[in-house]
Amino acid sequence: IAVAMFLVASNASAFNEIHLKKLLAVNACVSCDLSGADLRDANLVKANLRFANVRGADLSGSNLKKADFFNADLRKANLRGVEMSGAYFSGADLRKAYFGGADLSGAYFSKADLSGAVLWNANTKEAIFCKTKTPWGVDNSGCKKAK
Repeated sequence: IAVAMFLVASNASAFNEIHLKKLLAVNACVSCDLSGADLRDANLVKANLRFANVRGADLSGSNLKKADFFNADLRKANLRGVEMSGAYFSGADLRKAYFGGADLSGAYFSKADLSGAVLWNANTKEAIFCKTKTPWGVDNSGCKKAK
């Protein structure tokens, strides 16, 4: 996939082009500004996006299997049809993100915020929710019990 197709973004976007190039080159970009970036159909398996600002980015159709979004900002991100099985979302802000048809099987959500997120037809089988705000309320179903 050509890098040029990833550099297209709306005029309202504020992503840092150097951060985007870094992500695509090394599959990691901690604390990066990728807000509004066009990452459609990107192959970012096991990407390290800890503390990244991915707000409003278009990741539709991307492969983010086992990606690390610890404390990342994904508010209003387009995650339609994304492969995110086994992804890590501890502390992530996912308010109003669109997950229509996404595969979130085995994903880990702890102290994440999914308020207002659209999970229509998303696969959440075996996803772990602990102290996570969801459209159906706070979900603690995946919290481990103290012994």
